[in-house]
Amino acid sequence: RLPPAQRRGAIIILGMLAQANRSIVTDDIDLYLRIGLGKYGHEDLTVAKYTCMLLQCLGWSKAKRPGAVVDLDSEESKRLPMDNPIFGGLQRILEEPRRDPEWFPAAEQALNTIYALGDKPDALGARIIRTQAGLVQGLLALSKADVGRRAGSFSMDVDGDEEQVAVPSEAEAEAEGDAEPAARKLVDPWDLTRMLFIVGHIAIKEIVLLESIEAELKRRKTDDDEPRRKKRNSPKAKPAKRGRGKGRGKDAADMQVDEDDDEDDELNQIAGTTEDEVGDIISSIRERELLFGTKSLLALFGPLLVHVCKNLGKFNDRLLTVHATAALAKFMCISSAFCEENLPLLLLLLQRAKSPVIRANISIALGDITVCFNNLIGENVQYLYGPLHDPDTKVKKTTLMVLTHLILNGMVKVKGQLGEMAKCLEDKDARVADMARLFFTELSTKDNAVYNNLPDIISNLSMGVGAVNEESFGRIMKFLFDFIKEKDRQTDNVVEKLCQRFRNTTDPRQCRDIAYCMALLPYKSERSVRRLLDGLPCYQDKLPEDAVYKYFVDIVAKARSQSAQKQETKTLLDEYESKLKEARAKATGEDAEIEGDAASSQQQAPAATQSSDDEMEEEGL
Repeated sequence: RLPPAQRRGAIIILGMLAQANRSIVTDDIDLYLRIGLGKYGHEDLTVAKYTCMLLQCLGWSKAKRPGAVVDLDSEESKRLPMDNPIFGGLQRILEEPRRDPEWFPAAEQALNTIYALGDKPDALGARIIRTQAGLVQGLLALSKADVGRRAGSFSMDVDGDEEQVAVPSEAEAEAEGDAEPAARKLVDPWDLTRMLFIVGHIAIKEIVLLESIEAELKRRKTDDDEPRRKKRNSPKAKPAKRGRGKGRGKDAADMQVDEDDDEDDELNQIAGTTEDEVGDIISSIRERELLFGTKSLLALFGPLLVHVCKNLGKFNDRLLTVHATAALAKFMCISSAFCEENLPLLLLLLQRAKSPVIRANISIALGDITVCFNNLIGENVQYLYGPLHDPDTKVKKTTLMVLTHLILNGMVKVKGQLGEMAKCLEDKDARVADMARLFFTELSTKDNAVYNNLPDIISNLSMGVGAVNEESFGRIMKFLFDFIKEKDRQTDNVVEKLCQRFRNTTDPRQCRDIAYCMALLPYKSERSVRRLLDGLPCYQDKLPEDAVYKYFVDIVAKARSQSAQKQETKTLLDEYESKLKEARAKATGEDAEIEGDAASSQQQAPAATQSSDDEMEEEGL
């Protein structure tokens, strides 16, 4: 008998190999069903999980990989009928009664396999939901209206050490009025958690299935249009030029070709709208039918999910609250109407949920919702960045990964929030700081993104309640300015913008921060020195601050140290240095003291001369 760890390792390696060689699955399919989905799979759900992942390779053709559209016409990747033994084994895994947290990842992969391989996965999914719902007091026997009307009657009863969810009985369901029932049927939180998990994941897989169907129908239309396109462009379809009286016998044939072309054009114009119509139909099913249709099974569970998530304090079973919020987030990715209605609840949970797992899951969900319904998140984009300040490192790391994906792929337009990402460069956790460095390194290659947002980053880090200390500010800015040092035009513009910022601040801290940023620039060209000189009136009143003045002195020294400097630049630097010293002296009042000392010395000189003359007269000289 093999140790469980060895069996797990074997199925994991076989799954890796199957991605490159599909025959590894097809040649020993009976073995995988007998071991992975049989006795050993039920004893060790980790083995079952990786067996499901291996079986998913059956849905790939040689030229396809995960995420690609499955060619339903290909014999190699044809979907399997639902009476295939594979689906029986998967269903048994999903109905495994053992209370094991490993059931959830195994169930997730089992559902993924059903939707990847089955020709009617939604039918099996509906049967699985009904089976699970039967364990929670026949909830599906209630109509959608009843569930919505009585969703508020769900509560948590505590009996000894075991918590159970109270669900209205059938007699109470038929009763009228809002009177509190005297007796309730109790539901095991484990059964309710399993049901909500399955419902939520099936909802997501329905979206994936619809998208696959849409892509496949569009591909088939493109393939059908190709012969007509080739026929129109073929030489036979184009009438040849003929002289007078020649080839009149071909007129009938040419006319027939023209008529065929006209017919093809008409058909193409009619079929040309098919692609748009398919997209509209799929979108309508997703938006109106899955969660709001009168015959939709998923529509029964929306009110239940909302109620559980509104009462996490009552439903204080950890697994139940975690999977209920995750299922609600998955439902919100289906319909924009459902999402808009429940988005405030999800954002509230993000801020108030005690469990870091819930907060991390919601952060991921907001990223998915941003992809699905960007306009809804656009008005609440600040909530995407909020978890970056979460006390839990896992939540912070998850949020940073989500934002990195969204920003680098252009799904979120950055409008002054990069400062929150920049703060992660100084995070205590090295993994978070490294991820932030990688993010800005990648962002620097995207159309001057760092350069365009630099003023907002400086403001975010230097002022307000979220300002960082000066040491952290210096390290962050030093890292970011490395991305613009090699571009002279950007340097010139940054110098000008920073000079203008001096006009709008009187805070000594901000003045020091701006001057420090200016000192980070290279000043290689005459233009940059000219911008520095022209901007002197903007910051000359800030020169009494010793730190500010020192930064500008360092700028002069750095500019002089540049190799291959033109004579015009050197002359300009001399002029700037002279005016800088003059402005410093005038701002500090040193010039007045110097003038006063000179005047007093001039007044004392004649007096001293007069006294010496008197002495000379007395001595008779």
